[in-house]
Amino acid sequence: MNKKRLLVCALALSTVGVLSTIDTKGVLPFSAQTVHADTTQASLDVKAEVLGDKHLVLKIKATPFLEEPENLIPTLFSADTHKQVWGYKGPEFGEVSKEKGLEKAFHYVIPKQVSHSKYETLPDGKYYFEFHHQYLRGQKILGRSNLITVKDGKYVKDEASSTPKTDEKPTPKPDEKPKPTPKPTVQSGWVGSSYYQDGKKITSKWIFDKKYNSYFYLDASGNYVQNAWVGNYYLKSGGYMAKGEWVYDKNYGSYYYLTSEGSYARNTWSGNYYLKSNGKMAKGEWIYDKNYGSYYYLTSEGSYARNAWSGNYYLKSNGKMAKSEWVYDKNYGSYYYLTSEGSYARNTWVGNYYLKSNGKMAKSEWVDGGRYYVGSNGLWETKSSTNSEYSAALGKAKSYNSLFHMSKKRMYRQLTSDFDKFSNDAAQYAVDHLEADYKYNALFNAKNYRKLFNMSKSRLINQLTSSIDGFTEEEANYAINHLDD
Repeated sequence: MNKKRLLVCALALSTVGVLSTIDTKGVLPFSAQTVHADTTQASLDVKAEVLGDKHLVLKIKATPFLEEPENLIPTLFSADTHKQVWGYKGPEFGEVSKEKGLEKAFHYVIPKQVSHSKYETLPDGKYYFEFHHQYLRGQKILGRSNLITVKDGKYVKDEASSTPKTDEKPTPKPDEKPKPTPKPTVQSGWVGSSYYQDGKKITSKWIFDKKYNSYFYLDASGNYVQNAWVGNYYLKSGGYMAKGEWVYDKNYGSYYYLTSEGSYARNTWSGNYYLKSNGKMAKGEWIYDKNYGSYYYLTSEGSYARNAWSGNYYLKSNGKMAKSEWVYDKNYGSYYYLTSEGSYARNTWVGNYYLKSNGKMAKSEWVDGGRYYVGSNGLWETKSSTNSEYSAALGKAKSYNSLFHMSKKRMYRQLTSDFDKFSNDAAQYAVDHLEADYKYNALFNAKNYRKLFNMSKSRLINQLTSSIDGFTEEEANYAINHLDD
């Protein structure tokens, strides 16, 4: 449904419609064809009615002598802007069907070279329509309408010619009864941007127009709403309700998807795009979908990210955020482990695999402070099998543990002392892989101290946790609580 309506002459085949101005010289803007003696001629009754300042209707009927009036007489009406229509309805007036399309031979003759794309901006003045139609059998039809006034770019009703004055009522003849005044035709349909039912303008109400197969909303003034929302429904340009399609609302700066029943989609997907609770399309943000039980990241253009990172989080091929699982990133040529909260693991072990500070899985290198070695497949390999110093340090630690029952700290200090001279990495490897019971070691030393020096419990705790012995408070307390076992 277009906002504006303009004058249209829709003529079949060789028919010519002419919108003419009143010429001061009395010469028509075209020359009529000569009527040959062997032709028959009929007149057209042409009536131009102004319905609104942008809308008029042409009504045409012919004398009934023609051989096939049902097929030959064109009926002319107004039409949508730049969508001229035509049709055949016989000599009586009637609606014109848009489905019939445009007549290919259809054309205009407009004075002063006025472009038909600006037909609605005719110069002020008086105009009439004149028609000339000739059939192959020699029949001709001629007709000329009443005058139409254009002022300030609008059609103006000529009250003098269209509506008789009160003193101009026809006087009935003595033997003639006055004819009853016909009731005005009840108007239903569009007039400009307003809709009428039984002659009443519809306001603040939805209507469904079968002709346009769409819902429209008429506001409080009776004009159809366009490029705006009415509740959860969007009215497009022309007033059509959007259904099963995307729209962009400049006021809200967002795309919306209107479902097949017309309301905006919310908390759901439309293809690769997500509509939030307010109907706006998600862009450059995270969303959580309860139905799929997963987070998704919607890119700056709106589609969900896949096989890509968003910060420390990885979006898989289905768009879901990876959690508690391994992923392989082709771009970086590495495996990563995504933790239970979704970020990639770093500087830690996952099973026998080590994740470095950048999250990449270590391969063929020493890791964790140089204490461990991972092979080409990423798996940890014992250093005792690859490094004799580490093996020796572990062996010495086992010996010390069986003889002296040292704490972990004291064992490390002993291995790195000037006496043993193991490297820090080797000593750390040894204490990490020494299967020692340090609580038992603390208890062993506490019993010896009490036996040799008759120490109190508090003094024993101080001794065990001293820098010399190096047991933890937990280990020392265990020893005191089990002295009498």
